[in-house]
Amino acid sequence: MNRASAAGAALAYRLPGEWWEIPLTGAEAAATSVRALVRTRLGRRDDLAAARADQRRRLTDAATRAMSAGATQLHVSQRDGGVALASMLTEYRPRLPLGGHAAPALVADALARELVVAEAPDTPAGAHWDAFAEQGGAVFARADGFVLRCSRTREVPSGGGDAPALTVDYWLTVPGHAAVVLVSFTTALAELAPLMTELFDGVVAAAEWNEDAAAHHVGPPRVLGGRA
Repeated sequence: MNRASAAGAALAYRLPGEWWEIPLTGAEAAATSVRALVRTRLGRRDDLAAARADQRRRLTDAATRAMSAGATQLHVSQRDGGVALASMLTEYRPRLPLGGHAAPALVADALARELVVAEAPDTPAGAHWDAFAEQGGAVFARADGFVLRCSRTREVPSGGGDAPALTVDYWLTVPGHAAVVLVSFTTALAELAPLMTELFDGVVAAAEWNEDAAAHHVGPPRVLGGRA
């Protein structure tokens, strides 16, 4: 089990199995890490050259997207015999208009309203929690606040080369601040959605705040145009 966090990251994670962290400090650092990961897992055999190139492209694209979105951490799951893009964890520290009250319940309420309005702008005032549940959202408590969970599956057109992908987003209230951290898991194991969601729930429940987690938020101001 890996315990992972990075400079500027909000949380340290206990990740089951083998995971590789790709630094998001710049394109060169990310590319170097991707090359090392692919070389470590797939070696230098000539018959695996195409597989290595494909893995480097996929991982580099994922890191580029994460950096462009202001992510603070990116972890990739591994498995014996090669690089597995089965699951990724990406952490963000977005700035959202959540009011001036730091009480976790009030932050969670403001966040639920933001998430619902992004999906359904005509939601009546005061009906956001019912709408959040109807959209498949769930909320649970941690000792230091609340977590709002949203899930979605990306279907792939018939004949497409990629498998359906499940994304599970966890929005955690930051202790002592009117702010949230977004922990987003993406997995190609969409057919195992209940099992994978249970696994991701456990990772989020066990995550620990870094000492400076509430000191600043490095993500840009953000207007939700749909779930992250």
